[in-house]
Amino acid sequence: MHKMMNLLIIRENICAFFQKWERLLLPLLRFCYTLILVSSMHVLFGYQSTLYQMPVIIGVSAICAFLPGGFIYMLVAAISCVDVASFSLEAAALLLAGYLLTYFMYLCLAPGKDWIILVTMVLLMRLPGIVPFLVAILVGPAGIVPAVCGIVLFYYSVHCKELYSLLTSVTDTGDVSSISYLLTAMGKDKEMLLFIIVFIVVIMVTYLLYQSSISHSWMIAICVGMVTMILGLLAGSMLLEDTLGFDVIFLGSVLSGMIAIVVQFFKGVVDYSRIEIVQFEDDDYYYYVKAIPKINVAKKDINVKKINARHKNRSKE
Repeated sequence: MHKMMNLLIIRENICAFFQKWERLLLPLLRFCYTLILVSSMHVLFGYQSTLYQMPVIIGVSAICAFLPGGFIYMLVAAISCVDVASFSLEAAALLLAGYLLTYFMYLCLAPGKDWIILVTMVLLMRLPGIVPFLVAILVGPAGIVPAVCGIVLFYYSVHCKELYSLLTSVTDTGDVSSISYLLTAMGKDKEMLLFIIVFIVVIMVTYLLYQSSISHSWMIAICVGMVTMILGLLAGSMLLEDTLGFDVIFLGSVLSGMIAIVVQFFKGVVDYSRIEIVQFEDDDYYYYVKAIPKINVAKKDINVKKINARHKNRSKE
């Protein structure tokens, strides 16, 4: 319990520091966010090296530090499309169509969720499992569509690299249709389909348990979500004959669950020892409400008085 209180005090100090310096920290976080995104586009695409020179990346990130998330999404989309256009205008046009379709069909109706698409694209390279937990905890089922869009865009970048290798290795490329090649490759991509199915299942299972009224629901939701993800990836990789690495299935799922616990800790922790059942009624219904208070650490002014050992010995004499 003492360690838990120390963690809560650290959390409260971090939150208080962020609230105090919010005007300075928010642009700094947006700067780092854009810096990571643009640098990741270099890894995902990276056909035009001039777009990813450090002065360009820093300049773009500095501009985006003072812009809302929607502008960051469109800017990242523009950079990746210009990059792809350096070797195939058809592939760039198809990529731009995907960005615009996602934006006008979803993001305009549900603003503020563009980060899910971009973060999914980036995390699928190293830590894909964290995405379903973040979506379930922070957004809910409404985040399934942008998460799926992020998966599709990530695997589009994978097949763009295959197309680039094909176009650069074949001397006569007149019979190669970039759009036909990419659409065919995307339609046959079993690994993409596996991640889409597993992500949707994990998001729904985690969210339903997370929103339930059982005690310690958030911890149970994350643990069950981890098991669901491991079993889903194992079963899917065997059924689809697509072998995934040990680090992606086991280590990635466990590490993603641990990160989700940290995120939930900063979002809020409740005290299940103080559960209250509240009852009230109106003309039509009786209402029974289960109320669980959040754990908050009140700030206390602690005065520490230092006692000099010499003065203490003299007083005894």
